[in-house]
Amino acid sequence: MSSSWLPIFAALFLSVAPSLPNAIPATQSTALDGHPVQLPQDLFPGATVLIVGFSRESATASTDWGKSLAPALASTPSIGVLQLPMLAEVPSLVRPLVVRSIRKQVPSFLQHNFIPLTADEPAWKQLAGYDPHAPDAAYLLLVDKSGTVRWQTHAPCSPALVAQVAAESRKLVHTPYSKKAE
Repeated sequence: MSSSWLPIFAALFLSVAPSLPNAIPATQSTALDGHPVQLPQDLFPGATVLIVGFSRESATASTDWGKSLAPALASTPSIGVLQLPMLAEVPSLVRPLVVRSIRKQVPSFLQHNFIPLTADEPAWKQLAGYDPHAPDAAYLLLVDKSGTVRWQTHAPCSPALVAQVAAESRKLVHTPYSKKAE
C-alpha cells in the first residue's frame, strides 16, 4: 500500500520544489548602434532586466516596459535594461530591412541597449516561459551578472509590477548569490 503512495508523494514534491535557476543562452549579436554584443558577458555588473519580444506586435508591450523601467532603475547604475526583439523567424534576406525599420523607431540614445536576436529562439522561449496564447507579450527576465534568471514575468506593464521589478533588481544587487548550493 505504501508503494502506491510513492508516485503521489513524488508528484507533490516536484510540484512544490523550487525550480533551479536557468542561465540565458550564450548569444552573439549586434546592438542597433552597431557594437557587437556577447551575452552573458556584456550584461550589466549588478543586474539586468531583459525585455524579450517574440512577435512584431510585442513591440508595444516591450516599449511600455522599457519606458517605465528606465526611470525606476535610473538611480542604480549597476542595473540596466536590454531590449531583445527575437528575429530568428524573420527570413535572413528580409532581416536587414526589419532591423533598419526598428532602428528608425528607436531613439539613438537607446540603440546601445537594443539588441536584435537572430538565433536560439527555442531556448529563449523555454527560458522566458513563452505562452503561445500570449505571443505579443513582453517577456521580462531579471538576470544576475552571470546571466542566471532570478525573476520573470510576461504580465502587462503596471506601476505595481514596475515597482516589484525595481525592488527585485536592487535586492539582487545587494544579495550575494552562490552559483552552487553547498
